[in-house]
Amino acid sequence: MPVPVTEAVSPRRLIRDEVFLRLLDAIVEGDLTPGEQLYDAEIEKWVGVSRTPVREALNQLATMGLVEIMPQKRTRVTPIDTTRLRGLVDTVGTLLRGVVRDATPLLTDADKEILRATLTSAADKTATKLERDGLLTAGLIDVFVRRLDNRTIARLVKRHLPEVRRALIATPSDAAFVGSLPLLKPVVTAATAGDAEKAAAAFAAYWDKGLQTAVDEFAALEGKTA
Repeated sequence: MPVPVTEAVSPRRLIRDEVFLRLLDAIVEGDLTPGEQLYDAEIEKWVGVSRTPVREALNQLATMGLVEIMPQKRTRVTPIDTTRLRGLVDTVGTLLRGVVRDATPLLTDADKEILRATLTSAADKTATKLERDGLLTAGLIDVFVRRLDNRTIARLVKRHLPEVRRALIATPSDAAFVGSLPLLKPVVTAATAGDAEKAAAAFAAYWDKGLQTAVDEFAALEGKTA
């Protein structure tokens, strides 16, 4: 497992959480690829910690569907499965549509400025998939989730969104991001105008367009390897 090269764990954070965040970022961003074998010793060397926090972090990632642990056999990054991805896209999309609807009336002027800035930044045709993912997450989804301030929903999003994000970043092309871009403006326009139902419907269209493209790309790959 060619682990990323980074500095050692900061003593200011809980070791378990630090290891979890390092591994989560590496999996979502594609440094650790779907199906890649994970070895405790290499992770321990990478983050500079003992085996216990490494196993705790891997177990936590397993509950999120990002790591597959087979006792006494192997631990690996979970491969992307089209059927699972399709179901996850529907589930997370339904959850986020509700978040957008309920949070829209609560948006502050600062929130609206972030959304407008995200729309402007999204038009950058030179942006990488990783950069586009950052915009989708921090500049759009996080705004609504944070403003809704519902711990249960926030926990669900935190648990399931990373698996969707890593699939988007792992797609062979950037068609999922580019194709859905025209549908981002109606989301921002409706949300900043305070129209909750229209914003939710626009977000659903934006989400479904981009994610369906990603699912289709993975389905095509499975067809070629079948």
